[in-house]
Amino acid sequence: MKLEDIIKQYGVPDPSIVGKLPRGGTTLDFVGHAEITRILIEIDPNWFWEPCGWIDGRPAIIETNGMAVMWGNLTILGKSMLGVGSVRADKPDLDKELVGDFLRNASMRFGICLSLWSKSEWDEPAAAPKPAGVVSQDNIKRFETACKQANLDPETVAKEAGVSLTGLKDDDMGKLRDVFKKMKNQPQPLTPAEAEQMIVETFNAAPVPPVHPNEKPKDPDGKATSAQINKLKALMMAKGFVTHAEKLELAVGSVKHPLHNLNEMTKGEVWDLIETLNPQ
Repeated sequence: MKLEDIIKQYGVPDPSIVGKLPRGGTTLDFVGHAEITRILIEIDPNWFWEPCGWIDGRPAIIETNGMAVMWGNLTILGKSMLGVGSVRADKPDLDKELVGDFLRNASMRFGICLSLWSKSEWDEPAAAPKPAGVVSQDNIKRFETACKQANLDPETVAKEAGVSLTGLKDDDMGKLRDVFKKMKNQPQPLTPAEAEQMIVETFNAAPVPPVHPNEKPKDPDGKATSAQINKLKALMMAKGFVTHAEKLELAVGSVKHPLHNLNEMTKGEVWDLIETLNPQ
């Protein structure tokens, strides 16, 4: 990655990692220390920071007007930028909070989560002008991408939040983020069409050996049959794995290699997962 690519990819954070912080009678959007660290590692695994000064073997901290302040340099992809961290001097974990605040501030100098430091929603420099107070199309697309990754329908999320994606206002972004996070963490029920299809597939499936045979299939590396997959899906449903994403995550954790669909599993892999879910 190049330095100029950072602002394009990380200038606007994924809504799912944005939190709320009460301050001065209002709430501020922020991204936590752990998420900033994850982003830094993604950009440059060799990133590092150092304070501008040292006192008795620890970073130099200045206290003024009840605030503790620490200046330092953050280095990403060979480029160093000056940043500052400041928190109340009476914080119990003063050093940790100073480092976290410093990293957020210094990362912003590179363009990381820069939109959160602006009063208006972020627009990339090359983007077309937008009416004041209206969220840019680029940010709408980012929201739709985040919904797709979470197996959510953008229009459904917007409707639940009581807003419209057409002409979405900056002031509505907080509602949209809150509902997105809530719905992302809730299991999504099967649609009537999905439930009907699963029932049809299950009852039309050819007879298969018992779900828990005494020994593994004779050809464990062979591609699993549709009947075996349907048996596995039914067992997953019974164990509380409702959505496609939940089932796929469970299967990937079992086989220890990437899967795009349960149909990619072998007979032996299906047998092993069934034994794990419902051992005899």
